[in-house]
Amino acid sequence: MDIKQLGYLGLSAREPDAFTTYATDILGMQRVAGEDGATHFRIDDVHHRVTVEAGEQDGGAYYGWEIADADSLSAALDELSDHGVVAHQATQRELEIRRVAGMAHFLDPAGNRVELFHGASQGEGQFTSARDIERFVTGDLGLGHVVLASPDVAAQQRFYTDVLGFKISDTMRVPFQATFLHTNPRHHSIAFVDGPFFGIHQPFLHHFMLEVPDMDQVGRTYDLVLDRDVPVTMTLGRHSNDQMFSFYAESPVGVHTEFGSGGVLIDDATWQVTEIPGPDLWGHRH
Repeated sequence: MDIKQLGYLGLSAREPDAFTTYATDILGMQRVAGEDGATHFRIDDVHHRVTVEAGEQDGGAYYGWEIADADSLSAALDELSDHGVVAHQATQRELEIRRVAGMAHFLDPAGNRVELFHGASQGEGQFTSARDIERFVTGDLGLGHVVLASPDVAAQQRFYTDVLGFKISDTMRVPFQATFLHTNPRHHSIAFVDGPFFGIHQPFLHHFMLEVPDMDQVGRTYDLVLDRDVPVTMTLGRHSNDQMFSFYAESPVGVHTEFGSGGVLIDDATWQVTEIPGPDLWGHRH
């Protein structure tokens, strides 16, 4: 299965309007009107990369992974069937909300809703940040990454590598178990961390990451977060594996957001999978 990138992310929110203010005024996304109470957020030429919908609980709702075309989607569904995975074709209304030509969805072993899609619509005109963000690092690298707390990291790794075709970037056992997976040169588009270590025994979106081209944009956003009294969950720091210079803040839907710059790119011809000794080179204090 040839998955190209993390194309979009869906969030559920008890107070979606609060997330809208955070996404635009703090993160610099562009709000795009949606359907059936959904609000979209744009960060590049694609119609949207993040959607928030009103729900009874806060957190991640679905994760959209792009494949090439309709034939690729059909082949992917055959592969899923061969592995005993039950997938469902999207309804017409789901296609309209996602702004894609085709999509099917299924659950991973932890119960996360995974969506495979093709034919994402482009946005109207140029991306215009709600603040001073000129652009985000996306393109062929996709939205960024998501990190999911899972009750069984090893089971998630097997499913995403053996069934969906992801590749391992690196792993970690201290201070908690984690695995980082890529599907294009971005160091990781998804990672799984040991939920029980954090007292979490169900699938949970810990954070999603947005990348900007330079560290000054990270610094300006960090100042803005401090000025607006947004909860900082990890201070400025640099990760040991993807080298991302970043900080973490808590969004109004409980999901953390990593805002960073400088992530390394993987060349599969030369990359060596390693077990990293810990998540950070410096900083990222709680």
